[in-house]
Amino acid sequence: MKIKLTPELAYIIGFWRKRRTYEGLGIRGETEFLEIFSKEVLDKQLTTTEKFQNEDNKAYFYHSAYRKFFQDIEEEQLERFKYLNEYAASYLAGMFDSVGGIDERGVIFLTKTNPQDELLLLRLGFGGKYREGKLIIEKPKAFLTFIKNYMKRFQGHKVFEYLKDKK
Repeated sequence: MKIKLTPELAYIIGFWRKRRTYEGLGIRGETEFLEIFSKEVLDKQLTTTEKFQNEDNKAYFYHSAYRKFFQDIEEEQLERFKYLNEYAASYLAGMFDSVGGIDERGVIFLTKTNPQDELLLLRLGFGGKYREGKLIIEKPKAFLTFIKNYMKRFQGHKVFEYLKDKK
């Protein structure tokens, strides 16, 4: 089975990276995250509803080829997502939907990051600096503009109205 990276698959991998389960290929978290992951996985036909497990704040399925592919993409993220294209946008949108946030002042951040994530953001021109355990995006307008068409969780957030006003 030859698996090819698509923007849709890049989104799922970005979403999966920071919330992965120990069993199978899946995520853990609140209902909102489980619904996004389940919908994306089933829409992209990575598995069937019969093989999809949903229990105790976890959603996962077993597929060794996809698991290996996801892990390979994660290890190669700095090489795979070095250009400002739809693959990088989808991947970052998945990460942002999974562990990102917008605080009450409109500060855009990622949690559960590592030095590779920081380097990826820097290489793509968005920058990031750590403050209070969060990786703050230094160019939030550019970042959100780049990923907004691929995001699932923050669609319709008030910060996007702000972006429209500033054009």
